[in-house]
Amino acid sequence: MIVSPQLRYVIVLLPALACLSCEKSGQQSAADAPPTITTKGGVEMVLIPAGSFEMGSQSGKEDATFVHKVTLDSFLMDKYEVTQAEFDRLHLPNPSHFKGPTLPAEQVTWVQAAMYCNARSKDESLHPCYNSKAECDFEADGYRLPTEAEWEYACRAGSISDYSFGGDPRKLGEHAWFADNAGNKTHPVGKKQPNAWGLYDMHGNVAEWCNDNYDKSYYNASPETNPRGPSQGKENVLRGGAWKSGADTLKSAYRLGDNPGFSDACLARDAIGFRCVRKP
Repeated sequence: MIVSPQLRYVIVLLPALACLSCEKSGQQSAADAPPTITTKGGVEMVLIPAGSFEMGSQSGKEDATFVHKVTLDSFLMDKYEVTQAEFDRLHLPNPSHFKGPTLPAEQVTWVQAAMYCNARSKDESLHPCYNSKAECDFEADGYRLPTEAEWEYACRAGSISDYSFGGDPRKLGEHAWFADNAGNKTHPVGKKQPNAWGLYDMHGNVAEWCNDNYDKSYYNASPETNPRGPSQGKENVLRGGAWKSGADTLKSAYRLGDNPGFSDACLARDAIGFRCVRKP
């Protein structure tokens, strides 16, 4: 078949245009997904690569509009929200309202989440990160809650849009359990589409505790490399939105501070869960 010079130019140009489109959207292909490991306890974790990203959103809430560059070391993050089966495996009391082994653990206070991290660390002969005052030793090799920066970086998975899958909230139903489709309850983890790095339920199902204390103006003064939140605070950060949340609350940059012990909680207690991270 004879190909005209004009057609040959189009054929050569199309792949370049496709790559340019990917760069503009910030999305990555499935081939770029980082590897997954299985821990000694049988939990799947994704190896999040070291890198930099622009944290925050100029179109978001006031506490997230200071967009700033953040650089992070590599870390492992749970592929799924911690399930009730995990609490049972470690012989921990299951505080959840909606019962089921594959459902995310909820009604989990920040301290209960930290205690789970320590129990999981000890089960795998790792050094626990949290002491008796719930202070975190970031140099320990055990499990802990993600920093707010780690959480957003992992959620975005290279994207620069409002959500990890793009900017169209009409696609939320493919990726999240939230107010429009959850039926006022949680759902088994991993049933919606993952983000580009293979993480499930980063949007919706249950909101997830971060290790950081919450400060609405923290972004203005936070360090560029591995920020760990303010040293003090009455609230802790929650990310990702939940089964009862609207579309805006599920955005990658949306921040929420809540009481770690649930007194006067902004979200319903059965809408709060978590996932863990640790050193690679």
